[in-house]
Amino acid sequence: MTDDRFRPSWWLPGGHGQTLWPVLTRRVRLEARSERLELPDGDFVRLNWAGTDGPVVVVLPGLQGDLGSAYVRGLLRECQMRGWRGVLLNYRGRGEINRLPQSYHCGMTCDLHHLVQHLNQQEPETAIAVVGYSVGANICLKWLGECGLRGESLPVVAAVGVSVPFHLGGVVKKIERGFSRVYQWNLLRSLRHDVARKIETLGAELGITRHELRRLNTFFKFDDRISAPLHGFDGAEDYYARTRSDVLLKHVQVPTLIVNARNDPLVPTHLIPHQNDVSDKVTLEITDSGGHLGFVSGRWPWSPRYWIDARVTAFLSSFF
Repeated sequence: MTDDRFRPSWWLPGGHGQTLWPVLTRRVRLEARSERLELPDGDFVRLNWAGTDGPVVVVLPGLQGDLGSAYVRGLLRECQMRGWRGVLLNYRGRGEINRLPQSYHCGMTCDLHHLVQHLNQQEPETAIAVVGYSVGANICLKWLGECGLRGESLPVVAAVGVSVPFHLGGVVKKIERGFSRVYQWNLLRSLRHDVARKIETLGAELGITRHELRRLNTFFKFDDRISAPLHGFDGAEDYYARTRSDVLLKHVQVPTLIVNARNDPLVPTHLIPHQNDVSDKVTLEITDSGGHLGFVSGRWPWSPRYWIDARVTAFLSSFF
């Protein structure tokens, strides 16, 4: 269904403007504490916590996102203000080089599953929700669908996916065209930087030289050479096919909100599912505007409002 509650700022009507404004201008004051979580395969991830008590909201960032991402800080602060705890799951290799050659990919659900089970074991009476942004939303929805397909009960009361890519293969094609190539360039620069740091640590174990790395100037090339082989996929096309979340949405058994914008400059409109493509536990809110992780409202540039923070927490409040 179409959500008519979000109204984009008149001074920021387009998808690119909605996407870039928070990245370039938003600053969120936040105090967070760090924790290392050991994983069953011998690796580890970093967690960042905000808040001291109450229900727990697990936050999954977008590609290369971390505690410095404005949308992450905005949600963590909103959780804190509501008397909840927010915990950011930093992906493997983000902020600190992880131990294994593998890092993370858009369908890697095992670390989320381990964290949720860990939290539930620590505090079995505490309500847990999961919120994913972009790639993190794909991971979240894929996990929910996989568990639902297996008939597995989860200790999660609700979930939210914001600016979901659904099928990375379609996103990769769109991001190679027009102004959207700016996002590709920026994200690939960050990804190559992380791989270069890892080469210094693991060397030949990654099977690629710095010279080869510099030539990976599109997502398809990067995924075909790095993401796919490192994580057991047979090339980029196989990686995209096996990590899509859209085909699993009918199996989601946890109350879930999906918020996407039709003018998202990264996610093609044709990838956005319809209500008959999802289970009755899933609520679709598809806005005409909002860009990618933007959703900026407010009358004036000097007093913008970030609608998505309030929308996510309002949805979760029904379950806490």
